[in-house]
This record gives sequence, structure tokens and C-alpha cells, in this order.
Amino acid sequence: MKKTISICLCLIFLPLHAANVTQISRYAAVGNKPLPAQINPLKSIQQVHFPTSIQTIGDAVQHWLVYSGYHLVPAEKQNPGLKKILEQPLPQVDRNLGPLTIEDGLAILVGRNLFSLTHDDLAREVNFTLIKRRK
Repeated sequence: MKKTISICLCLIFLPLHAANVTQISRYAAVGNKPLPAQINPLKSIQQVHFPTSIQTIGDAVQHWLVYSGYHLVPAEKQNPGLKKILEQPLPQVDRNLGPLTIEDGLAILVGRNLFSLTHDDLAREVNFTLIKRRK
């Protein structure tokens, strides 16, 4: 009798446990939840080889953001130091970038030790604030 009750309870609760997964093949199932990169596109991983037409850091930042759904804030909202960096030539060492998250790639392009990334998820804009330095 106990065995029968146990089996019945297992059969009752099994569909509740399986409700959050989808069978995709005979031996594989996936969870019904979004990927972290779908929740926050700046966490997605990408690898880019910048073409020779990309000459400045600003060009590289724009190119890096193309598939993210985000864009750089307009020039009037940018820090003067950031504007100066964006006009600099793209270093050869940064021509092949990744695989990195979009956030990390942006930080590397503008200088992780100089700027911190800020983003407005509603407007899908990214900006950088100058890190305060000790004198």
C-alpha cells in the first residue's frame, strides 16, 4: 500500500517538476528560461576582427555595439576626455578582440583604467565616466 501511494505521488508531482523544461530530443531537455545574455545584452559574448576601414577607437566602439541593440550616447552627452580617446587611432593589438562580453570589450577599447561603463537600459545607450585619479 505504501509503495502504491509513493508511486501515485511521484506521478502527480512529476509534471510539476517537468513544467520548466522542454524535451528537444530523445535524451536532451532544456530549461524554459532566458539566457543571461537575453536578459542583459551587454553580457553577451562576441569576437570581432575589425576591418581596415575601422581606424579610430570611436569607430571600433560603434562597430562593437552593432549587434548589441545599444548605441553610444550622442557627443553632447560625452565626457571631454572620452571624446579625445574616441578620436585616437585604434591600436593594432585591439584589431582582434574577443571572445569577450560586450561590456568588457567596451572597457578595453576606451581604457579600463581610465573610464567606467555606464548604461541606460531604457534608452539602450552606453556612456563612460572618467575614473577619479589620485594626484
